[in-house]
Amino acid sequence: MDNHVEWFQFTLSNGQTVGPAPLRLIWMEACGTTNVTVQRMHRYLLGKRTAVYSLRASPRLGNIPVIEARLRSLLLTARLDSVLTYVSH
Repeated sequence: MDNHVEWFQFTLSNGQTVGPAPLRLIWMEACGTTNVTVQRMHRYLLGKRTAVYSLRASPRLGNIPVIEARLRSLLLTARLDSVLTYVSH
């Protein structure tokens, strides 16, 4: 949706990748809503082309610390070795 804002970004290590459908399911479960979007972009980090994943939802998303804890747990359960960053607004 056009009114979504970015809440989190993350990268994966060891050549891991995740498709949009599984990532969207993880993000929906973490947020407790289906009103979410995900995106993958490529950036150069430390001289290396790296996939950066963006997790977006309504700007009115509540209880971010709980959502972040759920998200970290879900990524771990999915065996995705991630570096997760909160994007402040």
